[in-house]
Amino acid sequence: MGKTVLKRNKTLFMRPMAVAAALILCFCLAGVTGLAASGKLQGFFRDIVRWDGAVTGTTYEQATDEIHMQITDITDTLTVKFTVLDPTVAPYAMFDTFGIKEYTIVNTDGKVAAGSNASHGKAVKDQKLDMAKLSNGNAVVTIPLSSVPAGKYTLIVTKLVGSAKADQPLEISGVWECTFIR
Repeated sequence: MGKTVLKRNKTLFMRPMAVAAALILCFCLAGVTGLAASGKLQGFFRDIVRWDGAVTGTTYEQATDEIHMQITDITDTLTVKFTVLDPTVAPYAMFDTFGIKEYTIVNTDGKVAAGSNASHGKAVKDQKLDMAKLSNGNAVVTIPLSSVPAGKYTLIVTKLVGSAKADQPLEISGVWECTFIR
């Protein structure tokens, strides 16, 4: 009889705890969803950590809604204009130059059409592109199109880089897409 009473008390104690945990989780998820819907969720800084725990650098992530990308000219090069929507806030206020670190040009079938690893179907990573001067929140970057035949393509930029004199370049992550016809 003693065991039955203990079992009943344990069940009566655990059930309210599970309900309380579920309610707290619901309130937290609703708060994050509300922030995302209101546009208050912005980019953030993240440390680059080495295997032994040492911080070796910093990146800026989720900057998709903070920078606008537009293709302005298509010849043998693709001229892309980046506009920082609020150039007075960090990290953009500190940058002198701005450029593309990682991009992919894909055709309508989703196959990679250009870049140093185009034959392997991989994104173009760390390809040397000229950095552009950032002034009043605007920078114009050019991408060579010599290996891209005529057709309809999508430029997908996933990493940008900003730098200032005497500072380490800052990698900026996000997803920016623009469709163009060559």
